[in-house]
Amino acid sequence: MNNISKKSLFSWLLFDLANTVYAFVIPGLYFSVWLVSEKGWTDQQLGFATSSAMIIVAILGPWVGRKSDGSEGKKKLLLFMTIMCITSTFLLGTFSIQISVLLFVISLIGFNLGSVVYDALLISVSTEENRGKISGMGVAFGYMGSLIGFGVATVLQNFGYSYVEIFRSVAILFLIFSLPAFVFIEEKFVSAEKIKISILNSLNVVIKSWKHSRQYKGLTRFLVGRFFYADAINTLISGLLAVYLVEEAGLTPADSQNILALAIVISIIGGYVFGRAADKYGPRRLILISIFCWIISLSLAIIATEFNQMWLIYVTGVLGGFNIGGIFAVDRVFMTRLSPNKHLGEFYGLYSTIGRFATILGPLLWGFIVDGLNLGRNVAMGSLIILLMISFYIISGVSDNKNY
Repeated sequence: MNNISKKSLFSWLLFDLANTVYAFVIPGLYFSVWLVSEKGWTDQQLGFATSSAMIIVAILGPWVGRKSDGSEGKKKLLLFMTIMCITSTFLLGTFSIQISVLLFVISLIGFNLGSVVYDALLISVSTEENRGKISGMGVAFGYMGSLIGFGVATVLQNFGYSYVEIFRSVAILFLIFSLPAFVFIEEKFVSAEKIKISILNSLNVVIKSWKHSRQYKGLTRFLVGRFFYADAINTLISGLLAVYLVEEAGLTPADSQNILALAIVISIIGGYVFGRAADKYGPRRLILISIFCWIISLSLAIIATEFNQMWLIYVTGVLGGFNIGGIFAVDRVFMTRLSPNKHLGEFYGLYSTIGRFATILGPLLWGFIVDGLNLGRNVAMGSLIILLMISFYIISGVSDNKNY
């Protein structure tokens, strides 16, 4: 594999498994349901908590990415962010509800900033010829992590343990599965320069990175298009989908978890299939297919709840699961096609900022529609379909050929 060791590759894949345990169990399901259904917080309050974390990530993402392009590399920053996420996750539910929400915000910051440098490490464990396949394998491993997290949480619940024990188990699993990445990943350094940028200048880095992206054909338009589909998808996986299934579809928490588990299994297949296909057909075509399928999936969810056709919820779970694995496998490949390696950390920081601004606005829009305008969750779901349609139009005008 062009001098890429199996140990290095496996360690990178294992980290995707590790952080997806966190992403699925904490913001994606259990913490969100605990906060809304057990502690009485509203969708809007949950949205504000998530959005506050994403504001910080959006500002710091390019700064972290730019730092990681220097001679000190990406692994040190990844280690720091991972420790931040694990520690705050372990302490969730230990103190007051307000402190727990603050810890949740900190864990989201650590997770998302860590993802900036982790994604950019893709070039260290892949080649141009197999990058889609490797990215797809990472997504597949990631959703295997979701199954592990879901399985452990379910066993703990069945034995009468509380949400707090579930939160702590996630932190321990994250720690165990992430450790090989810091030991065995053989990082490809792209610069001998030690980059010194004050964190106080992070907003300037965002602006400069945005201007810099315009030098590479298609990159800026792709990032704008990504904003809209990330807005729709991240709004759901931030925890509001779990709330939707329980509060709108009327499912029990156990039934909603079963649907999400089904979606996870399908997403493992989707990530691998889309990744392999991206190497052959190009990431642009695969992203457009995925966005179209997302539009169908969310439309079916609305039909299911409006006309009491609950069997369609399972169809939605299968279709959504296949495409969530697919789109996140492919858009990493799209980024590496449009960005030169020496600036990949910087542009992944911008990529993260775009995604996090989307995660800021999405939950706020959802909460405003549901709690501010009292229009209901199906209208909020319809707003996500509109965002996906906008994204489809923008991405369709981007070439995925290298232009540098």
